[in-house]
Amino acid sequence: MKISKQERILIIVFLVAAIIGVGIFVFVLPNFNKIETNNKQLAAVESELKEINTHLDHAQTIDGEISQAYEDGKNLADTFFDDLTEYEADEIVRQFIASGTDITVDGLSISPFSTRTISISVFKPTEVTYPLKEFADTVVAQPDNDEVDITSMSTRERVMYAKKQQAIQLSQSDSVTVGNVEVSFTAHSSKLQNLHDFINLLYSGKYNEDLPAKATYISNVEYQMAENSATSDGESGDNTSTSATESASAKGYSMNISVSLMCIKPVADPFATESAE
Repeated sequence: MKISKQERILIIVFLVAAIIGVGIFVFVLPNFNKIETNNKQLAAVESELKEINTHLDHAQTIDGEISQAYEDGKNLADTFFDDLTEYEADEIVRQFIASGTDITVDGLSISPFSTRTISISVFKPTEVTYPLKEFADTVVAQPDNDEVDITSMSTRERVMYAKKQQAIQLSQSDSVTVGNVEVSFTAHSSKLQNLHDFINLLYSGKYNEDLPAKATYISNVEYQMAENSATSDGESGDNTSTSATESASAKGYSMNISVSLMCIKPVADPFATESAE
C-alpha cells in the first residue's frame, strides 16, 4: 500500500507531537515540580537564615539586656524583705510595734517561711440601682470600646478614663510567686485611733526610718471592743454600768491582725562579676 506524501507529513507531525508530549510528561513536568519544591525549600531556608541573623544580632546586646534585667530585679527586691527567718520576722514586727503609739501586743505567732502568689487586682464596687439613684446619678459612664473621643471629656472624666485604662492593663499582668512570712497577733490600745494608725503603719511597710518601705500585706483584721454589760435595773444597774465602763476603759480596744511580710531574694549579676575580674 503506497502512502501519499500528504499522509507521510501527517504521520511525521503526529510522531513529533507524540514525542514532544511524552517529553513534557517525562522530563519537563517533573522538573517544574522539583523547581516549585526547591523554591519552597529556599523560602524556608531564607526565613531560617533571617531568624538566625536576628538571634546573632541580638546576641551582641543580650549581655547588656541581662544586666539591665538583674538591675531591675535588684530595684524591685529593694521594696521587698530579704528571705526572713522567724527570728528576723519577729524583730521586724517588734520594730513596727515600737513605732506605734500606745500599742501593746500579745499572742504573737509566726508562720514558717513559705511562698505567696501575688497579682494585681482591680477593685470593682458593688453597684445597686434604684429609681431615685438613676434620677439623681451624675456620674458620666464611659463607653467600653476603643473609639473613645477624649477631646470631648472634661478634665475629671479624662483622669477617670486614664485610671480605668491603667487598671485594665495592670489587671492583665501575670501573677508572681514571692517568699512570705505571716505574723499574727492581737494589738491593744486605750484609743481606737491608735490602732487605726498602727494598721496604716503596717500597710505602709515603713518600720525603720533608715530603710525604704517594704512590701507588707494585711490579710486579716478583726476588731474587738470591751462589751458594756450594764443592766436597766435601778441603782445596781447604774453600778454595773459604771463598773463596765471602768472595765472597758481599762481594757481599751483590741484588733486581731495577720500581716504578711513578702520577700524576694536578690540575684547577683554574673556579668558584673566577670567584668570586675
